[in-house]
Amino acid sequence: MVDIPCMGNRRLAELAGEFTALNRRRVEGDPPLSVLDLERWSELRDLLSFEFGHTPPVGPDKHPRHLRVPTHLKVRYEADGEHAAALINLSEGGLFVACIDPLPPGTPLRLEIEGEMTPAPLRLEAEVIHARNAGNPDGPSGFGVEFRNLEVEQHEQLRAFIDNSLSAVAD
Repeated sequence: MVDIPCMGNRRLAELAGEFTALNRRRVEGDPPLSVLDLERWSELRDLLSFEFGHTPPVGPDKHPRHLRVPTHLKVRYEADGEHAAALINLSEGGLFVACIDPLPPGTPLRLEIEGEMTPAPLRLEAEVIHARNAGNPDGPSGFGVEFRNLEVEQHEQLRAFIDNSLSAVAD
């Protein structure tokens, strides 16, 4: 369980549940989100991001599209050989891999995410969009990726991983 210093776990669980319901409606469009619902979704995303220790990027075009949820899932990836690492966070758009020797931005790779509650690993294509070396004050060494060519089934499985991780953090 992740220690949340600013908010009680009960309140965090309530907000996570509200976010999950709105996010599902946002993605599936059934029923579509109203303007007020979309504003609330954005507010919850930002609040939960703050609670999870993520500072939002600065600038008009730097607003995150997805909530990054802390996780302890394992990932294997192929890029100049096979590697195994731990995920730091996961979102519908990408993830951050903790590693000593980060891959450079622009590197395409194949990922395989393993979960305790899933029958098979989730296999995805991605591209490295940023890297952080050891000693960087912004966080641990590793690289962030953006998913590429997600199919409907992959997106559904990804959302299940995120929902499970969000529930685990809020427990």
